[in-house]
Amino acid sequence: NNFTGKGNLGNNGTMSSTLAALISNQYSKVTSGFQSLQSSPSELWKAYLLKFLDSYAYFSFSLIFTIFLSHEFGMSDVRAGTIYGAWGALITVFGLVTGTIIDNLGVAKCLRIGFSLSFLTRLTLFFCTSERVLLFCTLGALPLANCLGIPVLTVGIRRYTNDENRGFAFGLFYVIMNVGALVAGPLVDVLTIFYKGGGSSKGDDDVGNDDNDDAAMTGSTAEWAMTTNRAIILSGVVANFFAVFVAFSVREIKVDANAKKSTPLRNTNGNKQAALVPTEEPVDDLNGDGNVDDLASERGIGVSDNAASSSPKVTQFQPIKGSTFKILSETVRTPNFRRFLLVCLLTLNVRMVFRHLDGTLPKYMMR
Repeated sequence: NNFTGKGNLGNNGTMSSTLAALISNQYSKVTSGFQSLQSSPSELWKAYLLKFLDSYAYFSFSLIFTIFLSHEFGMSDVRAGTIYGAWGALITVFGLVTGTIIDNLGVAKCLRIGFSLSFLTRLTLFFCTSERVLLFCTLGALPLANCLGIPVLTVGIRRYTNDENRGFAFGLFYVIMNVGALVAGPLVDVLTIFYKGGGSSKGDDDVGNDDNDDAAMTGSTAEWAMTTNRAIILSGVVANFFAVFVAFSVREIKVDANAKKSTPLRNTNGNKQAALVPTEEPVDDLNGDGNVDDLASERGIGVSDNAASSSPKVTQFQPIKGSTFKILSETVRTPNFRRFLLVCLLTLNVRMVFRHLDGTLPKYMMR
């Protein structure tokens, strides 16, 4: 068989059929996952859109952050890297500090505040020439805006899904983040290679020289020019602009994972006992009283007692109201939080390495 090649052909055929079955299985899982999200509230898709827009704005700025500090403000590699690292660390610190505020305000209000603040901060950075304003934005306003964005969206994904589709929804959430990062990279490259407008206020030859630290420490003001770095920041401003409009359309709702709402059916004869025809309009219990029949009757819709829909009930969500100490103490006592904290500590060193690469690799590749 080896001489004739029949054995190899048989093995190749088996491997091909196995691979085809594997691809078909994965395709079925993905399609079924998207089908499970069809009945989700519109807030889930708005969260995905916000995730993409914010990811692009974040990663496009992150790729040129240290370059922007050196080219536009004459900072050395060490000083630019220190500010870059402080920016990332402060996002975590502000996230811990504002965690209780998020619980009290709710997802919708936090998204509006976060994306509005992010838009104003990025717009300020675009026009900024003063180092003091730069430091206020990068070490104050921007980390605060960042911690009211992505982390709050994560909470929103949990509230907009149920136990059946939550795993796929979170997976898609992180895929969209990677897509935003993937889009940011080529666009940054295109602007860097083809856009030659403006000029560097400090001069490219001075980038990374420690002699510039004395001038940088004085908070001197550079001359504004529409450089490549500012054009990239402007693209993030545009993305943030659209994100603000989306954020203001988000409602404070929650999907009840335990309760299933009845299937709304149209009563053609005005009598609930008569034949019922399914309606295309879902009945959402946004009042939170669980009385779907009253809402249905107001719309002239009958409700079948024995028909159940796979769509979960959507209700208004009331944010937790409590003191900072009470919320923090309850969180610390939760076993899942302690496990999560342990995982974060174990992966901290790996995260530090990646963070270091984010700050140094762009300069290394350009040089």
